[in-house]
Amino acid sequence: MLVAVAVAAPLLAPFDPTRQVGESLMAPSWSHPMGTDNIGRDLLSLVLYGTRASLAIGLCAALAALVIGGTIGALAGYRRGITEAVLMRLAELFQTLPVIIVVLFAIALFGSSFWLLIAAVALAIWPLEARLIYGQFINLREREFVAAAIVADLSTAHIVLREILPNALPPVIVQVALDASLAILIESGLGFLGLSDPNMISWGQLLFAAQDFLNAAWWMSVFPGLAICIAIIGLNLLADGLNEVVNPRAVRAAIGLAA
Repeated sequence: MLVAVAVAAPLLAPFDPTRQVGESLMAPSWSHPMGTDNIGRDLLSLVLYGTRASLAIGLCAALAALVIGGTIGALAGYRRGITEAVLMRLAELFQTLPVIIVVLFAIALFGSSFWLLIAAVALAIWPLEARLIYGQFINLREREFVAAAIVADLSTAHIVLREILPNALPPVIVQVALDASLAILIESGLGFLGLSDPNMISWGQLLFAAQDFLNAAWWMSVFPGLAICIAIIGLNLLADGLNEVVNPRAVRAAIGLAA
């Protein structure tokens, strides 16, 4: 639903989100269901357009983290030895650092444009993907079908990409959905602090603008906050659903233990 809203935002938004369409701080009404902000822009239009930036950053950062973490985890799990030690110590180093500190440091160095925000968030969350894929490769590397591929003298690239990776992906897909929700939360936090790209409309930026009007215009903070909650809860429910699809036996076992 959120992806559909993001794609169809120009059709769904009743007004141009960049233009003043009424008086400032108008309460929710039939003409402006979510009210207006401090400069008279329609808040519903702003929230709808904000879906685009927030979802794009969340999904792109999660996919970028998958590429970075997946590559490092796969190399560490397949090569072993010194390669495994160096790469996994690097992942542990990043994982011990607070996520928000890593993101703030990256933004302080390189700025806060749309693509740099994606890179900064991906830099903070890639160890989650790396450790998951590393564990999958450690487990799958000892399976019979991998041993058969090695005996058949297949190339390393073939073994990694055609034999191990397809079997390692199901739990990773679940983690990508969780990472997307974390990335949206990080972007919203950055926007709330005024550190997101000023040229784009995002939910975090709307919360930043609402800080000075919490008492006078509650709607300026409530509706963007609800949008963030819906996105994060939706992605977590999606991850649960994907986990049930890719690993139904584990889910049934957990339900049996709970019963």
